[in-house]
Amino acid sequence: MAVQKDQLFANWTTRKQIVVSWSLILSVAVIHSLFPFVRSYTRLFYELPHAQGNGQYVQGSEDALFVLGWLVLMTAIRATVIECVYEFVTRIRVMSRKASMRFAEQGFLLIYYSISFQMGMNILVNSSYWLNFEELWSTWPSRELSGELKWYYLVQLAFWLQQLLAINLEERRKDFGQMFLHHCVTSFLMYVAYAYRWTNVGNVILCIMDVVDFLLPLAKMLKYLHYEAACNTMFGIFLATWLVARHGIYVKLCWSIYRDVPRVMPFACYSGETMELETNPGKLSRWRYFDPFFDQKGTICLDRNIKSIFLGLLLMLQVLSIVWFGMIIKVALSMLKGKGVNDTRSGDEDEGEEDDEEEVEEEEWEVRSTGKPTQSANGKAMASGSEAPTRQTGIFQRGGIRVPGSRDRKELIGRVGCNG
Repeated sequence: MAVQKDQLFANWTTRKQIVVSWSLILSVAVIHSLFPFVRSYTRLFYELPHAQGNGQYVQGSEDALFVLGWLVLMTAIRATVIECVYEFVTRIRVMSRKASMRFAEQGFLLIYYSISFQMGMNILVNSSYWLNFEELWSTWPSRELSGELKWYYLVQLAFWLQQLLAINLEERRKDFGQMFLHHCVTSFLMYVAYAYRWTNVGNVILCIMDVVDFLLPLAKMLKYLHYEAACNTMFGIFLATWLVARHGIYVKLCWSIYRDVPRVMPFACYSGETMELETNPGKLSRWRYFDPFFDQKGTICLDRNIKSIFLGLLLMLQVLSIVWFGMIIKVALSMLKGKGVNDTRSGDEDEGEEDDEEEVEEEEWEVRSTGKPTQSANGKAMASGSEAPTRQTGIFQRGGIRVPGSRDRKELIGRVGCNG
């Protein structure tokens, strides 16, 4: 069956990621322990580089190795968590194998976003720009940042690069194009912000995004566990939070960039090392816009072009969010009116068809393992080798009870613009 083949591929991919990633981590650890002369290089995979004597850090090229190390570690942790949760849920048989894999994926995202949101908010609340976006631009172009902010930012970058890697390694879903574009823009935006020393802006944006991404996996997990009332409540909270965070606070941040730059942060070029204003235009290279990406001690400039590029990337993410939110609202309104859900967005999969196939597959597995016919969802006995009964569509049945609207809520929750 198609679902069974897809699930086997997903399990195989996850296990391969576990083997490869943990093997790489173990190899680096062994080399670091046995060969002291390479420790100055291997430590870069796990130790924050470019520390200053005053306890602060700066950006540098060696940060790429730290991100690479965390990308591999993030792959290992993600695959291990998914595999462990999947095996546990499959063993107790509370849901189908396909749903178990989805549940495990959402479990990892819930753990990650819970931690990252807490860390990001801790940095944000204790910063000078908390509730005052004008302060985001007051210290530019200072290179120094705290170790906590640097670690948080680079690990977040590693996570998004890992997400970009995961959607290409694993089974492709129907929203692959949208998610690929989202992950590419997010990763590139984070890189540009880091190179141009706007990590404080990145901190605000990541908190805005994480609060929504933290609620969505929780809602999905409640859905898979069939806690309908809790799922509906969490979805309502998620919907309100999305509106406030991604279309309220986020737009306010974009407006601050448009209004406060260059009013607070004047257009000019500075020495990347001394932070002094470059007053001689003849010293400026035609490639000065790329200096921050390759030479943090070189010239760093801010002008209308840089401002437009950075703001344009932020607005591109806003457009994606608006498209996704519009489709969520459209489906929600259809559901409230009692109409069938017809979501135009390319969602994760055709969930209705998959659910039918999954349940039949589970029933066939039960027959093969016990040798006894099982009672299918429509009340007919199903013997080994018999054809799958025709399932009703539009009404989600569970345990012989017809629950109108549950299928609609499932499609609604499962097709918003986030992973899973």
